[in-house]
This record gives sequence, structure tokens and C-alpha cells, in this order.
Amino acid sequence: MSSEDATLWVTLNRERLNEALAPESFATDDGFAVGLRNEGEPVHVHLRFTGPLADAASVAVSNHYVDGGATLSVPVSVAAVDAPVEGGLRVVTGHGAEGTEVAVTVEPRPDPIDVDESFARPPRAAATSDGGETTDGSGTDGTGSDGSGTEGTGIDAVLRAVPVSADPASLAVAGLAAAALVGAVAVAVVLDSLAVTLGVAAVVVAVAVAVYLLIR
Repeated sequence: MSSEDATLWVTLNRERLNEALAPESFATDDGFAVGLRNEGEPVHVHLRFTGPLADAASVAVSNHYVDGGATLSVPVSVAAVDAPVEGGLRVVTGHGAEGTEVAVTVEPRPDPIDVDESFARPPRAAATSDGGETTDGSGTDGTGSDGSGTEGTGIDAVLRAVPVSADPASLAVAGLAAAALVGAVAVAVVLDSLAVTLGVAAVVVAVAVAVYLLIR
């Protein structure tokens, strides 16, 4: 509710002395103000709540003097209620000579909306084994494209061991070594024999030694 909506305006002395013009009704769920706008001669105003509203709304000062052409705002305190409370605000002018009454309804205040604090926190980055961080599971250096963290195959190790600036002969030897590894692994997979597996291991060792001697 805006500050303008939270003000119950009363116009004094518009056409004659001690006249009080106000809306027929007013509703609120919180504190508000009574705005006394005097358009004529100075006047005394008394504010009083009637009915059940007297237990839910109150003003610190009931009697007010409003100078000619002046506007006075009177704060009204309103207690929280569980059900609508109705009553009246009596505006009396000229020491009780005249006045008007406004029907006022105090409504229950809306329940506050609970917001999960986790929505206000930024997403936490997942730590990797080498101290790096990732938020999408793609991994860091040395991690496979599927995020599993497995190292490259023996063939990749052979190719990485060859310097980029190696001569054609070195590249040819590396290619042969890679081909030998592929063949040995294929045979081991097909035959599934202990003797063959040992033979493949010997080939891998021999290729590793050859590559080492090549890059020295």
C-alpha cells in the first residue's frame, strides 16, 4: 500500500465553518494516517474510534488544532488481527458542534513469503584431484572428454613421447611402434591367453625402450 493509499483524507471548512468531508469507508491491514486538510478558518478537531475498531486502532493524541490553510497528518497505530475488524472513525469539529464518521475495516495482514536462501547463493565449483575446479563436469588437464579422469592409451603415450620437431625417420619409427602396439593388443584380446599376454607385455617394453632411445 502506497503512502497516498494509507492516508484517510478529511477536508475541513470547504464551504462552511466546522464542515468535515471524508470518504464513506476506508480499509487497511496496517498503520495509516488521517490527513486533515483545512481549506478555511482555524478549527479544533477531535478523533475517536468507535465499535470493535477502538480495540485495534489508536492515536497518540486525540485533539488537534488545524490552522487555516494548513494540512496536518495524524498517525494511526493498527494492531495485527486474525479476522477483519470493523468500526468507525469519528471526526468531530468545533468542540463537538459538528462532525462526520467514516466506516473503517482493519483486515488481516498477508502471510510473508518464505524464500529459500539457497537460491541466493552462487553454484559451488567442484574441486578436481589436481586442485583445479570445474562447474560442468568436463574435467581439467589429463581428464577424458567424458569426465571419467582416465589416462590416454599406450598409443597416445607413444605419440606424445615423440618431440614435435622430430625428423621423418623418428616419426616413422614412432608410427611403427604404435602399429606394433595396436597389433599386440588386438592379438591379446582375441586369443585371451597368458602366454600371449606375456608376449604382448614384452612387445610393449621393447617399444618403450626403442622410443626412449629414439628421443634421447
